[in-house]
Amino acid sequence: MGNGRPRFGVIDGSDAVTSMEGVRQDVLQLREYVRATLAGERSFAMYFQAIANVFGPRVVGYEMLTRFDVPAHITPDLLFLEADAIGLGAELEALILARAFKERRRVPSDCFVTVNVSPHLLEHPIIRTVFDRDLSGVVVELTEHVRIADVEALRDSLTWLRARGALIAMDDAGSGYAGLQMLTQIRPDIVKLDRELVSGIDTDEAKALMCASFGDFVGRLDGWLLAEGVETQSELARVVQIGVPLVQGWAIGRPTREPEPLRDELVGWLRAYGDSRRLPADCLSTLMDPVIVQAEVGATTAPTQLDEGSGGVNLTASMVANATAICIVGPNLDLRRLLLPEDGAMRVVTASLSAHPEEGIREVAVRAINRPRATRFDPIVCVDETRTPVGIIRMERIINFLADVFADGGSITEGVS
Repeated sequence: MGNGRPRFGVIDGSDAVTSMEGVRQDVLQLREYVRATLAGERSFAMYFQAIANVFGPRVVGYEMLTRFDVPAHITPDLLFLEADAIGLGAELEALILARAFKERRRVPSDCFVTVNVSPHLLEHPIIRTVFDRDLSGVVVELTEHVRIADVEALRDSLTWLRARGALIAMDDAGSGYAGLQMLTQIRPDIVKLDRELVSGIDTDEAKALMCASFGDFVGRLDGWLLAEGVETQSELARVVQIGVPLVQGWAIGRPTREPEPLRDELVGWLRAYGDSRRLPADCLSTLMDPVIVQAEVGATTAPTQLDEGSGGVNLTASMVANATAICIVGPNLDLRRLLLPEDGAMRVVTASLSAHPEEGIREVAVRAINRPRATRFDPIVCVDETRTPVGIIRMERIINFLADVFADGGSITEGVS
């Protein structure tokens, strides 16, 4: 791309020299398409591509993709790049986002939607205006078209989005600016593996090892790993084998005009394949106790005895009497703390580790034991794909499970990807 402008000139087969006049005409054509789309003279449509939890297995979200009324060889990323180059990037992305939010109502209520935005445009007033709404169930995916120059400004924008309920996804992890340092700085909720890492993963052990390492790293940051661009069943089998929970690509489903569930034959295959490679008892849900999810409020009005520092929550006596734990969440369901009933009072604990109920016990035990000493034996919060707390697991239960494994002659490393 060079300076960031799209270039797709005509190649002369005889001398392999790019026609500069052809490049100029192509750029002018792109600009015409951008301006015509913004003026309403050219149409565009929203498509839905399913994102599946392969350990469910079920569709848990849809990425909303744009298809423009332009010749087939002009891909959407070329239009977005040229719009940005002529100073109309924010206007075009705002137009797409507004349409996406209108069509979001077609997505099932138990699924999230993913919308794409260029990180450097998040501070633009027109983008802020479109995002200034309830973003619960919305994943804002940061696309990698332009390098981020001001990380602090990006973090401020992400804080603003999260305060409205949004989750954050990072695209193309493992390439471009989306390196390990950026991951640690913005702490995305979902990390999408670069397609180049996923393509051919079924025959390339180096790629498999890298994806497994990424999964471990993202898990330690309490994020979700998503394998994008999974096109074949053998690639799908390998990412399932590695333990990647979220998958998107033609093997799951192609972009469609209406949101579609998983095909019945794919659901059956995923269930059979998952059962064939791990013990049904070796998942967190078998050790999980239910929790009460309580939103944080501005003042303490709880009529129960609370340890100092647990303010900002409304509790009732029955909640304290019946709950295994109470998860206190912020506007975007981010875990603020846990309240654990003990002898008629509530002990306050920071939520230092979350996991999906269908993750393997032994894999999560390794993550738990590598926490800082002060939090190493704190409970683990189980969350679903929208990061909503659904249960809690005390470390005593995991230790007892591991003791049973050793008693049966097993190993703590069995089944760990």
